[in-house]
Amino acid sequence: MRVWLLSDYDNRKHHAFRGLIYQYRSHIGKSTEIHIEVKSRSSLWRSLFAHLRDAANNPLPDVMELPLNWTARFSSLGLLTDLKPHIKTLSENAYPDYVMEELCRHGDAQIYSVPWWQKAPALHYRIDVLEKFSSNPASDLSTWDGFMGMLSRLASSPYCHNNRLLAVPGSSGAIGLGEVLPRIRGRRGGLYSDDFTRATFTRDETSGGILDWISLADNGYIQLFSQDRFENGYKPRKDCVFMLTSRRPKYLDTGMSMLPYPGCSNGGSLLLVNNLAVSSSSSCKKEAISLVSWLSDSLNAGTFADYFGVFPSIESALDMRIKYESEPKNNNVVELRLARERGMAIKKIFLKPELLPNFSFYPSAEMLLQRILWRISLQIAKCDFRHEDLRKELINAQGEADYLLTLG
Repeated sequence: MRVWLLSDYDNRKHHAFRGLIYQYRSHIGKSTEIHIEVKSRSSLWRSLFAHLRDAANNPLPDVMELPLNWTARFSSLGLLTDLKPHIKTLSENAYPDYVMEELCRHGDAQIYSVPWWQKAPALHYRIDVLEKFSSNPASDLSTWDGFMGMLSRLASSPYCHNNRLLAVPGSSGAIGLGEVLPRIRGRRGGLYSDDFTRATFTRDETSGGILDWISLADNGYIQLFSQDRFENGYKPRKDCVFMLTSRRPKYLDTGMSMLPYPGCSNGGSLLLVNNLAVSSSSSCKKEAISLVSWLSDSLNAGTFADYFGVFPSIESALDMRIKYESEPKNNNVVELRLARERGMAIKKIFLKPELLPNFSFYPSAEMLLQRILWRISLQIAKCDFRHEDLRKELINAQGEADYLLTLG
């Protein structure tokens, strides 16, 4: 059996998955060979379309991990197996409504992937630093403008001469989709209009969201293509004032607290969900479905997600994780405060959350934006970025995205 697993900057994801595979083989009592191949989003995209062009020389795996909102695209192309009759958690409605509503955007007669884990972008900050600049961080950092204003104040203060202002772990060194999309949604923007009749790359809410994120690098608050971008793990560094990350940092002994993503303090945060699917061309479909069913079980999915700092998608495991995060780990006064603030932040993050649209052409638009972000990041690193460069890129991408809609 072959499995494609999406790459991650934290290699504990891959260690955890290999551990699960070892447990699965013991569970079924068979010496089934399971070969794991790691794919980036880009290489997964290319591999799926390579199969469409030449299936004989580009076979699909039996099981693959893919973003939830890629499901409609590749099920419509006939690459995925309907899992609804086979996966117990799907038939039992074991997932939150916001997950299933997006997964079944086009109807629930067939369901072609199983929700596995999700990440929730949030802002984390050092209490001992912010208390010198703000009497109410939750209010002052509730908006993007407030966050940028605080960065500006801190940047000009003596404290930050020997400390890093902002860390954004989790990309290849360039500004990534997972970083920009939450800000775009925070501005109520998107890559397509709400009725999916036209692309909206150049709309102020969308382009402004991209520029908001680019300004972090353009102003020197984050360093692109630096060693910090390749950090392994999700423990905050003690010389870092802020972290913008979709992982749950380990807080003990770091003195960091948690707030919703700036601009999403009243709910509506963007959650990024990854699913499991079985390819329609699998030669061992029964075994592949068995593996997906076992991996998506509440205990296994919860253990896997906890290992590298994300949230499980299955509701029972998610509720347990949220409850655990809201509980103090000791009776220290600081930890009691941290636990209270964590609990409040997580409650707001999961209040009316939004997902990327499971619309057939949306993933193509994401890949267009990813290409733009890579080129713009290179320009910023070379100190050669101009705002009109982004405008030209977005105009071209919008034309390509509109053309895709004409293909039906």
